[in-house]
Amino acid sequence: MPQHSTKRSLLISLFAFSFIVITTYLITLIARGYRFDLKKGPGIKATGLLSATSTPKSASVYINDKLFTATDDTINLPPDEYQIKIVKDGYLPWQKTVQIKKETVFQTETQLFRSVPDLRPLTFTGALNPAASPDLSRIVYAVASASAQKDNGLYLIELNDNLIPLTRNTPKLIAPNYPGVDWSKFTFSFSPDSREILATSSSLSYLLKIDTPISQQNLFDVTPRLPLIKEEWNQQEQLNLSVKLQKLPKELQELISTESSQHLLFSTDEDKVLYLASKDAQIEPEIITPPPAQSTQTQSRDIKAGSYYVYDIKDDTNFFIGSAESLTSLRWLPNSNNLIFVADDKLQVTEYDNTNQHTLFAGDFKHDTVFPWTDGNKIVTLTTPYQGASYNLFAITIR
Repeated sequence: MPQHSTKRSLLISLFAFSFIVITTYLITLIARGYRFDLKKGPGIKATGLLSATSTPKSASVYINDKLFTATDDTINLPPDEYQIKIVKDGYLPWQKTVQIKKETVFQTETQLFRSVPDLRPLTFTGALNPAASPDLSRIVYAVASASAQKDNGLYLIELNDNLIPLTRNTPKLIAPNYPGVDWSKFTFSFSPDSREILATSSSLSYLLKIDTPISQQNLFDVTPRLPLIKEEWNQQEQLNLSVKLQKLPKELQELISTESSQHLLFSTDEDKVLYLASKDAQIEPEIITPPPAQSTQTQSRDIKAGSYYVYDIKDDTNFFIGSAESLTSLRWLPNSNNLIFVADDKLQVTEYDNTNQHTLFAGDFKHDTVFPWTDGNKIVTLTTPYQGASYNLFAITIR
């Protein structure tokens, strides 16, 4: 009798162990995208996963023009090529042809943009010669209004929504006009660390520290030192560029123009880099080991000098964006995989792989004054509501 009980306990333990092993194996297969297929008899078929995510959420997901679900959701699909479309009322549609592979996950990470952007003025008395800091946290500009002469001078706007609500994005007069100093006659540029402003006119140059009160007593003409200041800033910029270059594969480093910091820009997560090619070259395949879920969008590994590209550091993919002659004000949109730029007199946006290109704004605006907000939800530009009106800085809410 004890022997029979021992055998039964052993059988129960063996069954429990087998059940756990089989269940764990099946769960692993399901997690990898396998599904039961009864069409051709009992069996298991391999599928891929489409993780359809979007900002904002609750957008409709169409696969080959058929409504499947809403974001955010994960869908099992047999390995094949699919046309994915994500739409939401009030937003521009997103669509892309993707290759679903077995046991891999394709994630849309869709950023939807407003179909009707909201414009809000930041200035009301004009804005002359605006310049943005390299970190895009500040804009400096001059005011020369005939109707508000006492308020004319040099102004600063902080592009930061973390400020106190009562002072958020309010223009701050940092220096009035002084005898012999009319700020509207100056152009402005920021130091590489965004802490100093170089104001230059036809005969005068002033180096202004943003965090130090500006008065006529501490204004000193630095024209004799101008070449030295510019050389110091250039050295700092080159140092910053060299640090950025070290994050890239060596095969890519020698192909990138380092004449300006705007020729080498990393995305917010630093997984992708926008660069200007310095020469014609061929990027060899797999200069780093790509992941199984590497992007299947068409690459451009045959690069041409004078053209912009985006290299994905994790995926080892390289995408053509456009020539330097046809694109201006090209920048990453913070907290996204999108780029903004000006082309054909329009403010446009595109994904890093040069898909989903849309026009965000096509009014009368200054093409060299396009600055993304620090959170990426707005773009600041210099525009006018109607012909003959003064140009002011406006924030265009795009998402």
